[in-house]
Amino acid sequence: MKICFLADELAPGSAPVIIGHTIRGLRKLGYDAECLLIVKRPYQEGFDYYLRNVEIKYIYDRIPKWLRWDFKFPGFSFFSLHHIWCGILAPFIFKRKEYDLIIANCQYTSFIARPLSIFKGIPYIQLIWDTAPYTLKKIYSKRMRLVFPLLNFFAHLLDNFAFGGCKSIITSGRMHHHYLKKYNKRIDILYPGCNPLKELSPFNKREKIILAYDRWDIGNIPNVYLDILEKLEDKEVKLVIAGFWHPESMEDNFRNEIDKRNLSNRVIVFWGLGEDEIYKLCSNAMVHLHCNEEAFGMQSLEAAACGCPIIIPEGSGVTELFDIDIYFPNKGDINTIVKYLNIIFKDKQKAEEISKKVWQRSKLYTWDDYATQLDNIIGGV
Repeated sequence: MKICFLADELAPGSAPVIIGHTIRGLRKLGYDAECLLIVKRPYQEGFDYYLRNVEIKYIYDRIPKWLRWDFKFPGFSFFSLHHIWCGILAPFIFKRKEYDLIIANCQYTSFIARPLSIFKGIPYIQLIWDTAPYTLKKIYSKRMRLVFPLLNFFAHLLDNFAFGGCKSIITSGRMHHHYLKKYNKRIDILYPGCNPLKELSPFNKREKIILAYDRWDIGNIPNVYLDILEKLEDKEVKLVIAGFWHPESMEDNFRNEIDKRNLSNRVIVFWGLGEDEIYKLCSNAMVHLHCNEEAFGMQSLEAAACGCPIIIPEGSGVTELFDIDIYFPNKGDINTIVKYLNIIFKDKQKAEEISKKVWQRSKLYTWDDYATQLDNIIGGV
């Protein structure tokens, strides 16, 4: 069975991780799987590790150079002409039944997947993280206040288009299921995996560090972590912020904010992050903090795999994996986050108990388990 994992581009964050593990996992199970991206962009150092032994093809390579038009729509981080343009051209540049199944990652890819299902007889599963109206409200409600009602209308149209033509929907948790039920499609939960450490180093060797790593962008500005750091009782606690910045100028703005608050001796900023660095940091920090509510929250599972206690808002997909006594505050509840952090840094015995619990639970959600789940979902289409 030939399967295409269709994505937009290799953006920093979870994309290369999901692509790499999906393709390798499906091939290990006997599928002829490949990744198809819309456009080719220079990608960050470290992506090669996640994409090892993964062949990537590009839709734009199928299009004559004089037709490779593209630009980013003003105000948006990713929405570009290539999403719509490739959808228009797709029926002319793909063969009938070229794939047996497409797994379309995020709603923008449905501009291509749905025409291929109609004109080329290739069914698709729609894999989503967040619904379009949810993402729009989270990122653009303040930036585009005047046109937000119109954009919200189009966001619902995008979801209707994506979910209306798919065979089924894959989510990473139950957060959006109440919204998705109206489409009367089969909904499957596919939790991402992790690589749990075989053994943990002694907890007392961990440093007084709060670790946060992500793709920092206009909808995810890390200044709130500075607010939290300032409120902690223990002034020896340090904050490590790592990951990718989009646009890169955001890092300069954040460093300026650190200096403005006189926190340069308590905040460390890293650019980029590979898996080895992630596991090293997660094995050294006393707690991993993620302030945003997420459809899943892959960083928290990675931290748990290293025995690092986690704090992430209740309702995020990853919280469904841990029905144990750990800390999941309500979204936006900074005071409760500070309360939980104070407990962790005061009570090392309690923190160590959490460390062991999350590590043991992470062993139930490996990347092999992820591939097996996806195999079952494909079999049900």
